[in-house]
Amino acid sequence: MRTLRTNGLVSEPISFILCRGVWMRDDFSEALSSRRCLCTAFGGLRPSWGEPIGLNLYKNVTFAAEMNNSAVRSSVRIVRLADLEPLHVVPATQAGRSSAQAPLSLAWPPPIGSEAAEELMSEMRAAYQGAMASAPASAPATEVPRLPKGEVLKLPVVLTAKARDYARIWIANLLLTVLSLGLYLPWARVRAQRYFLRRTFVAGSALDYHAPPSSHLPRYGLVVALVAGVLGACLGSPLAGLLAFSMALAVAPLAVHTSLTHRMAHTSWSGRRLSFEGRFTAVYGALLMPLVGLVAAAWLTLAGATFHHPMWWMALGFVIALWLLGVPLFLWTYFHYRQARLHMGPLRLGWKASPVAMVMLWARTVAWAVLVSALVVGLGSVVLGALLWWQGPAQGRWFWAIVALSMVAVLAAVTPYVQARLQNLVWNKTGNRSLRFRSRLSVQGYVLLQVRHAALLLLTLGLYWPWAVVASRRMRTEALTVWARVDTEVLKAHWTPFADTSAGLAAKRRASA
Repeated sequence: MRTLRTNGLVSEPISFILCRGVWMRDDFSEALSSRRCLCTAFGGLRPSWGEPIGLNLYKNVTFAAEMNNSAVRSSVRIVRLADLEPLHVVPATQAGRSSAQAPLSLAWPPPIGSEAAEELMSEMRAAYQGAMASAPASAPATEVPRLPKGEVLKLPVVLTAKARDYARIWIANLLLTVLSLGLYLPWARVRAQRYFLRRTFVAGSALDYHAPPSSHLPRYGLVVALVAGVLGACLGSPLAGLLAFSMALAVAPLAVHTSLTHRMAHTSWSGRRLSFEGRFTAVYGALLMPLVGLVAAAWLTLAGATFHHPMWWMALGFVIALWLLGVPLFLWTYFHYRQARLHMGPLRLGWKASPVAMVMLWARTVAWAVLVSALVVGLGSVVLGALLWWQGPAQGRWFWAIVALSMVAVLAAVTPYVQARLQNLVWNKTGNRSLRFRSRLSVQGYVLLQVRHAALLLLTLGLYWPWAVVASRRMRTEALTVWARVDTEVLKAHWTPFADTSAGLAAKRRASA
């Protein structure tokens, strides 16, 4: 810390010195010794260490290299510029001389609050704005301040939905959809989505869904048109149907991209919307290989059925086997595309799962499917044998009934297994330096829950559906926990509210129109 000696009096410690527009702290002697410490308000003076400042600026002012006692801090003293002696201005006739022969032309800055000072500040502000406007647009944004190192907030996700309330919504949606021949389906979906999101709370704030039902109509119309086109083409000829099917698969990635963008753009938390920033070219890259495999399998099936040559069936088997082996890579590519483009205001999420983890998940799924299939087939064979022994071999209809029930049992046990494993893998690897997700969904508990739901749905002829949906969604939702290294109020302060964002987008659309 340095002190300023003026006419034999030692002023208070100087903590900051403005050197070429940069505040320097505790480096006063180095700045002065390098003769680079100057203030633009004094016209570019170059003071020397330990010597009086020249050019008659201060007659009896010297800077002394005295270390101040750090244990004692005195009060602040303010010195007015008007109390100092004015500078000597060099006549204009000497302006043509070289800098080595003539003194510099110096003048005091205008007094604070005067019109000249306001004009000077306006010029400096305009110059600053011009420099900022010419700066590159890719400058990094300010990061959200994080909590101290080692401090993490664990925010549980809570679902308060009730099965009875959702049952009323489900019955009304079902009746209106049937009576309208499916035209009410977008309204039914938006109503159910809003019910669940508005009862999902994170850190005391609820989620919400803002999309109007009419915004779903173009996508629903596209899906209906594609399905109707493929079915109509199949009725005309198999070749035309296959061509229509191939064209429909070519449009499918665009529909996936539009669905993700639309859903995230209209989902909000605490009045602040989420977003999905991805290009449609990226989704084609993520879904290209599985779609190519489906198209190849379809064309090989048509070729085998048309030409009746075993080579086509062998090629079809090879393609199917290769496609099944590539399922882990397909899943990893898709989830990497989806999770790595999610934005929560100023925070962009990432996905750090490796392809090996997805391969291991797929291997466990295949092993579980084989085990369940073996158990179901064994149990079904015992039941079928008992029925045939009791009623005789003429009752062959039991065979198809047991086959159908066996397939339902396998799906009821394998599908929730995949869902639980995927949720844990996908969300445990989603996050960034400031925010991460943790999923602790019990695979065994979720499988048992879905098996019980399947049995109750069969016994009640589907009327148990609302209770099954609410129980399943609650188990999946409350298995999630948000680990945050940012305070939720700080995150909200750096996150534009949904209403302001919508107003800004509407203003941009009106301006462009």
